[in-house]
Amino acid sequence: MAEEPGPDVPGLPFTCERRDGSTAEQWDAPTRTYRRFECGALVEERPFTPAEDAWALTRTVEDTRRANRDQLGARVRTALANNAAYLDKVQAGTATNADHIAQVPALTRQMQGVIRLLVGSDLLDQIGG
Repeated sequence: MAEEPGPDVPGLPFTCERRDGSTAEQWDAPTRTYRRFECGALVEERPFTPAEDAWALTRTVEDTRRANRDQLGARVRTALANNAAYLDKVQAGTATNADHIAQVPALTRQMQGVIRLLVGSDLLDQIGG
């Protein structure tokens, strides 16, 4: 029989809890298991309902999109720094043909990321490009 987790014990990834007085409910998305505790004792444990399963899937997708958006944001900051360095070389007259040639594919990759950030949704499901 499972024990109610303490308030300072973090759950597994994607685990949600709701506490109300002496009742605690737990939705464990990795195992797709719902648990209800009363006064610390487990009184119900069952597989997710179809609605709970859909909720967990949606949450997983949104968490993936958020992580990919954050990673793309980090790439944007790096790209801005690289573009500033390139423009400094151009301004100083020290940019070489190799610098100019390298900048075209770099800008194309950067625009792919910007488009994905602007459009969002399913384009954030994967980090590539």
